[in-house]
Amino acid sequence: MRIYFLWPAIVIIVLWIIINSINIIYRKGKFDLKQEIINLLFLVSVLWIIGMTIFPIEIGIPQSYGPSNNVVPFSSIKDLMNHFYFMVPLRNIAGNIILFVPLGFVLALKFSKINSVLRVGVVGLLSSTFIELVQLLLPIRAFDVDDIILNTLGSIIGFLVLKTFERIYKVSGNHN
Repeated sequence: MRIYFLWPAIVIIVLWIIINSINIIYRKGKFDLKQEIINLLFLVSVLWIIGMTIFPIEIGIPQSYGPSNNVVPFSSIKDLMNHFYFMVPLRNIAGNIILFVPLGFVLALKFSKINSVLRVGVVGLLSSTFIELVQLLLPIRAFDVDDIILNTLGSIIGFLVLKTFERIYKVSGNHN
């Protein structure tokens, strides 16, 4: 049996909207649209990462089924780069980087203390490591240290994109 993440993600987002709406009513209309958008982006980025890395979950599949684990840095990246079909490395390498870009982008917006390349990188590293450790317990998933490296790079790229946008916005805002 296979469990997919689409319906749980929709339920989580709907519950989040309901709880936020109740909070806004309770706070008597104190509503910060910018902060609510940042919160929603953070939630969606976390749900996207969970959906892409943990789901679908296979129930009743023997543990011996599935890919093998990789603990040697850059080993699977090297193997992918030698693959005969260009879409395989593109999907795996770029996909692992792109997966964490939104998280790196929104972290500094949501949490003021996570506002440096080092801090965003550490959060990306810890988040990705946690996901890889969870994948050790799942039958059709595997631990891959290269995924941690690529995910961490993705979170850093997301942060750098945010900082680039902020600089552009600040520069263009000064000319008004």
